[in-house]
Amino acid sequence: MIDQHASLSEKFLKKGFWLYLFTFLVAPIWYFIKILISWEVSVSDLGVLYWVISLITLLSAFSDLGIWESLKYFLPQYIQNKQYSHIKSILLYATIIQFLVGGILALTFFFWADFLANNYFKNPTSWEVMKVFSLFFLGINIFQIISQFFLAVQNTLYYKLAEFIRNIFMLLSVFLILFLDLGSVVNFWYIWIIWLYIWVFYSVWIFVQKYYYHFLHKESIVWSYKLFKEFFGYALLVFISAQASVILSQIDMQMIILMLWTLEAWYYTTYMSLIMIPFLLIWPVFLLLLPVFSEQYAKKNIPSIISMKIFFQKYFIALWIFFGLFLFVFSKEISFVLFWENFTKSWEILRYSSLFLLFNFLLQINFNILGAIGRIQSKLNITLIAIVFNMVLNIVLIWKIWVYGAALATWIWWLLIWILSEMSLWKQYFKIPNMIFISKNIFLLWWVAFISSYFVSPIIYSNSRIISLIFILWIGISWVLYFCIINLHECKLFISEVKKIKWKKS
Repeated sequence: MIDQHASLSEKFLKKGFWLYLFTFLVAPIWYFIKILISWEVSVSDLGVLYWVISLITLLSAFSDLGIWESLKYFLPQYIQNKQYSHIKSILLYATIIQFLVGGILALTFFFWADFLANNYFKNPTSWEVMKVFSLFFLGINIFQIISQFFLAVQNTLYYKLAEFIRNIFMLLSVFLILFLDLGSVVNFWYIWIIWLYIWVFYSVWIFVQKYYYHFLHKESIVWSYKLFKEFFGYALLVFISAQASVILSQIDMQMIILMLWTLEAWYYTTYMSLIMIPFLLIWPVFLLLLPVFSEQYAKKNIPSIISMKIFFQKYFIALWIFFGLFLFVFSKEISFVLFWENFTKSWEILRYSSLFLLFNFLLQINFNILGAIGRIQSKLNITLIAIVFNMVLNIVLIWKIWVYGAALATWIWWLLIWILSEMSLWKQYFKIPNMIFISKNIFLLWWVAFISSYFVSPIIYSNSRIISLIFILWIGISWVLYFCIINLHECKLFISEVKKIKWKKS
């Protein structure tokens, strides 16, 4: 199931290729869909739509019960030991539990739609959106099980292909309802649900054809309390800790909804959309960290895990310097191009958030190592501290400085989680990254940011949105080329590793 003979560089480059390819294809499509919807519906209705999306994200993090990360932890180990009956068994366990949880949530939201519309969203007309929303949980859990299986076996092509196809047809569907003059929050939500279910059936079909018939068809189900306890014991500890970044970021959003107004929630949603831009480059790597770390830990290859940690720390810091300075200089222009000039608060939050991105990048490495080596209790303790800390900060800061307070609370918990996770790994997995490389990037990128701030930024903002977009794209390309030049040695190493890869199999 997993290519055991590929080197670590080959794993990350070949498997990462599909993650990056489809991420860069899907991301512009999703932004385009969001922009089309924002042109069609009012700011208030759009706020309702993203309130629901925010609630989905929060509840999905809770409703998975830690099963998704548990699959990524156990499957590489069972594959390494060729325990295919165990693989089939935990997949069945996960499916049964997820169907039960999804069914309960779907029924709850269907029958409580009126209550939630009036008392939580404070928008009586949102009840229909809530009823459609209930259908989401009947499909998303089964899809996530299949997706996590693809990720655990490091088949990134199948993992991302279904998402790409779904977004293409969602975009075409949005164009269709706009052409038919049927644009509304409810209709946009129906599109999301319909293509979710098509996505589910397609992914299940691939799983059955590619893996079930070849590896699991003849295996028997192990109805073992010990296996069940081992799998769900890990999952229940993950339940709180594994989705730390999702849960904590959504706590911010939910508190804004409860304490402020629709417009403030939309400012924050727009900021969250913008701050996700750097993660388009980093996130595909995050997806591979846990299954690869888990595979290496199953082989007792601790030095390999330490080497990977240092390697990714080095390059994540360099990318943070690049993205942090670029967003600090051009946050206003990016917000202007994508969401017009009314969202002043969004770009102001983005400008200073970019300076804290590093801690989010680094905590992702540490949390994936803790998960791969079975230190879930440490993740749980860190997350509990961060959740309490973040809730208190949000209450105080939102009350004092409104939507800016929610962003500040987020920046602080990024820093807190990274410090605590680094302390948990201090004895065995700590090593200082290459400071000469980091200092070089700080110095050589800083002066480019300084020049851009005074001479380039004013030119962009003084033009129309289309011309400004072209300017930003050209400047972005120029920055990337300059980044590659000052890191020419590392780029040559990257190219040499790519040339070594055999691309016959995905």
